[in-house]
Amino acid sequence: MRVLVTGGAGYVGSVLVPLLLDHGYQVRVVDWGMFGLEHVDARAELIEGDIIDFRPEWLEGVDAVIHLAGLSNDPMAAFSPPLNYVLNAAGTAIVAQAAREAGVRRFVFSSTCSVYGFSPQGEADETTDARPTFPYAVSKLMGERSLLCLEDEAFRPIVLRFGTIVGWSPRLRFDLVVNTMVKTALSQGRVVVFNPDIWRPLLDVRDAARAYMLALEAPLDVTGVFNVAAENYRLPRLAEEVASALAEAGVPARVEVERRPDVRSYRVSSARAREVLGFRPQRAMRDTVLELVARIRDAGIEDFDDPRYYNVEGMKRFLAEGRTPWAVVRALGPSEGGR
Repeated sequence: MRVLVTGGAGYVGSVLVPLLLDHGYQVRVVDWGMFGLEHVDARAELIEGDIIDFRPEWLEGVDAVIHLAGLSNDPMAAFSPPLNYVLNAAGTAIVAQAAREAGVRRFVFSSTCSVYGFSPQGEADETTDARPTFPYAVSKLMGERSLLCLEDEAFRPIVLRFGTIVGWSPRLRFDLVVNTMVKTALSQGRVVVFNPDIWRPLLDVRDAARAYMLALEAPLDVTGVFNVAAENYRLPRLAEEVASALAEAGVPARVEVERRPDVRSYRVSSARAREVLGFRPQRAMRDTVLELVARIRDAGIEDFDDPRYYNVEGMKRFLAEGRTPWAVVRALGPSEGGR
């Protein structure tokens, strides 16, 4: 099976693409290089391209699409709301429409559990109303809905709503909650909790990659939305688990609490993904933290403030260099609020 992975050079893509290749898939990556292209597995076919200027020939011989491309967190969306909506909402519709017209049957979309917004009462499942209030989550929900509008007997989309994905990737990020805790412990000797009252569902990036592969392999009668997370955490418990694993790795760190407002708090049920897709996480938080520490040490990373590890900083640099392939996006630029 040949799979097209959009955004395959990113944080998740650089873990997913090798997994697919190792399992016998042929992989074509389309990525515009916002964070560089050096982490794309050499066994994959690489096309440097923009999903807004999507080319039908990119789908030649393709059996399935995994759509990762787009802006990936709230800071990026806040920096340029127009670009956020263009890429995450319109971009998803453009790629999905092209795939449907090319006869691609399976389309897997990377969405987010943050579409549930502030949902403090119990675990949200796929029937829970999605009422996001921030541009990033709104744009992902728009992408979901445009995709599902195209579903028919021949075009079979699956939407994976992920919890916060964390852990080691060749295209490393330090702007994710566990990765941030590890970075701060290594650089400052502390693990910081910014709001002790909120909930977050978490998932190791390797388990996320496995979830995409399970969606690819699901029978074609399976479609719709699936929450995908390993466990729901209140942040103080998460910090204690991270600190315990850090101590095991020889990194002593004290847990500190700072109260900062956050209107996002949600727990999710992944029961449908477990029952229908057969998804069962394999990576415990201890595994995630120990691997992060070992890999950071092996890579000799010491400059934890390097902009390459923060998505919004990489986005700012990319736009400032004028390397965006699509002229209209360049014209949009960052919003006034992001300048």
